[in-house]
Amino acid sequence: MSETDLLVLAKQYMADKALIVVVVLLFIGYFLKRTPKVADWMIPWALTLVGIVMACGMLGAFSVVNVVQGILAAGIANLTHQLWKQTTDKRESDQDGN
Repeated sequence: MSETDLLVLAKQYMADKALIVVVVLLFIGYFLKRTPKVADWMIPWALTLVGIVMACGMLGAFSVVNVVQGILAAGIANLTHQLWKQTTDKRESDQDGN
């Protein structure tokens, strides 16, 4: 999946106002990753909760649709991070040609 495919998916299913939540969640995730007392398994859960709260706040109401927007924003933020990480991080098995 390329960057443009990800952007098309985001625009297709996300409300325009909720797209900023994805960017904010990427920054929050970046800082949580560098916080020593936050375990890695907690970061996606924290981003999901923050995404739900932010989406409901940005879209003006607590509703099922807005909760789904927050979950989608967190999912896109996590997917973006993983795509970046898996593309840029070099593993020994990749370097050996195995």
